[in-house]
Amino acid sequence: MVLQETETINYPKKCKDSLLQFIHQKTIIKNKLNDATGGFKVKEDVKEFRKTKDYLICIDSDGCVMDTMDVKHMRCFGPCLVYEWDLGEYRDEIIRLWRKVNLLSVTRGVNRFQGLAQVLKSINENYTTVEGLEEYLHWAESAQKLSDKSLKEAYEKTENICMKKALDWSRLVNQSMAMVSDNKKPPFDGTEDALRMAREYADIVIVTAANRQEINKEWEFFELAQYTDLLMSQETGRKEECLRELLDKGYEKDHVLMIGDAPADLEAARRAEILFYPILAYQERESWEKFSEALKHFTEGDYTGAYQDGKIKEFQENLHIEDK
Repeated sequence: MVLQETETINYPKKCKDSLLQFIHQKTIIKNKLNDATGGFKVKEDVKEFRKTKDYLICIDSDGCVMDTMDVKHMRCFGPCLVYEWDLGEYRDEIIRLWRKVNLLSVTRGVNRFQGLAQVLKSINENYTTVEGLEEYLHWAESAQKLSDKSLKEAYEKTENICMKKALDWSRLVNQSMAMVSDNKKPPFDGTEDALRMAREYADIVIVTAANRQEINKEWEFFELAQYTDLLMSQETGRKEECLRELLDKGYEKDHVLMIGDAPADLEAARRAEILFYPILAYQERESWEKFSEALKHFTEGDYTGAYQDGKIKEFQENLHIEDK
């Protein structure tokens, strides 16, 4: 089952268990087929990660390396939200709202639970009451890790209805994404050449706010995992915390570069006091083609200053946001 751009699931609520069981069974079959292909596995334990080069490049995945933002948000995240909260009456409006918050604004690329919090807040203010919202908003703002496991633990302590729905929504999203053909989630043109080139000079770590299992599967399917040393995902912690943990491995701050497509990537880099290279939304191929120039500045020690400032200005203008 693949949802189209503004398509939602219109099954009655009593069919939910059957729907989830169907998707789960299909997912198991697909995962077994994927497992049978073998391939290089992305390492996931930061405790086992060791610095092997003077330079470190951290790379976001969705919308940065993988052309997945539109397909995941418009076919999975948004429609599953409409379904879980029974918002079919406002389907088109909610899908547009989800797209604006998560793809076309300063909050592009935020963790799924933070994006959900912003959209639910708007729904509560403009469409219909969202039961239990305040407690969920507090969790999304304060939790150290924003993952299914963390949310499940919070729900078990509070029995908050909004947390329960958010957890069911997240699981349905995971299952619906697993049903989308891997060929519909390819890497952007130029990414493999850039990764191969970067690997000669730097350790490579995927730093993403997305689900670990899905990211791992995508990088393995397209044989990009071989260029990486570690995967840090939403299960590991917030991006800033991941970057600081990597710095503790012994890298100089001006020897660490974060590559990302979202303001959250830039903010994490700034808070960790490292460098930033943007992948411009809807100009991804061009951004990767220019990466060789950025890598030269990075390894020659003159990335900071005019060059980085220019890149950040391009990034902000592309998303129509202002610097702080």
